[in-house]
Amino acid sequence: MTAFFASTAAVFLLLLAGLSLGATAVAFVACMPLFVLFSPVLVPAGITATVLASVLMAGGTSGVTAFTMFYWIFKQITGKDHPPILG
Repeated sequence: MTAFFASTAAVFLLLLAGLSLGATAVAFVACMPLFVLFSPVLVPAGITATVLASVLMAGGTSGVTAFTMFYWIFKQITGKDHPPILG
């Protein structure tokens, strides 16, 4: 009985996946002329967005690194950084 329900559910999910794949293919074919038409705008916009995101991420990472280094130096100078206990 359980195998029957499992196989029925599997067939239903396989059918649903096929319908989803077919709808995605139809939507892709329908939108392709728009992508080709607007590609002179979309490609530079995508490149600009990628470069901007990379620069912002690098800047943020550098800022966090600098803050961590300054905090470590501050703890060393004030004597609040205790050496780890060995053993």
